[in-house]
Amino acid sequence: MNGRAVAAWSAACLLGVLLSTNPAYRVLVLAAVLAAVLAGVGWARSRRLLAGLGLALAAAGLLTFATNHLGGDVLFELPAAVPLAGGPWTLESLVYGTSFGIALAAAALAMTPLSLMLETHQVVDALPAPLARTGAVLAASLNLVPSVARSFTAIAEAQRMRGWRPRGPASWGEVVVPAVLTAIEDSIQLAEAMEARAFGSGPRTRYRPPAWSAADGAVAAAAGLSLALLIAARALGLLADWHPYPYLVLPVITPLGVAACLPLFVPAWLWRSPV
Repeated sequence: MNGRAVAAWSAACLLGVLLSTNPAYRVLVLAAVLAAVLAGVGWARSRRLLAGLGLALAAAGLLTFATNHLGGDVLFELPAAVPLAGGPWTLESLVYGTSFGIALAAAALAMTPLSLMLETHQVVDALPAPLARTGAVLAASLNLVPSVARSFTAIAEAQRMRGWRPRGPASWGEVVVPAVLTAIEDSIQLAEAMEARAFGSGPRTRYRPPAWSAADGAVAAAAGLSLALLIAARALGLLADWHPYPYLVLPVITPLGVAACLPLFVPAWLWRSPV
């Protein structure tokens, strides 16, 4: 699997979510992303991620429903004295919050294949040559974040076993200083390891160039077609935004808008996991 093909598909999905607030197109993009992730990653590896995104979707919808009191179709009303939630709870806010949650879930899932289906070196290889070193540095930096968190937790627990108790901002120096020193040591070790592997001594070399299969070409072509159709539909006014206020109306669906989303389903057929 080529990282550039996956990145092109992810970009097309993100554009499909961002170019229009029409919930019909957002649902199509979410369905394409779900199908592709389940086909490529499998249910066992993605169920926790899907469960977390489902909770995030529900939370986004509920938050909008509770705090956005616009719209003419009132479902019920809470006293105005209730902080944030006081006032009318409307059908328009509920539907708009659900649409917003769908967009968040689709955007997050669109990036999932880059982390679950590709190795780190494949993601770096997918970057343009001028950004290869920057990508490697960013990847290494992000890999240090969990280790810093684990080090901070371990040091705090060790200090508590020695009788340390938090007594205000000044007392946290007994934990923060060792954690920072440990992070610096890890950074130095990583820098020495990268230097031993000749990082920064010249252009990045490969024992084997990234493979580009027929399936990768089909995914990239589908992403390009979707991008072109989305931009054309937006330019022609056939990918219009949807506004539920002041009264809820059905979104306008055009054939070109639907056709722009359909190529995003191609990876669901090509990325079928053997597991």
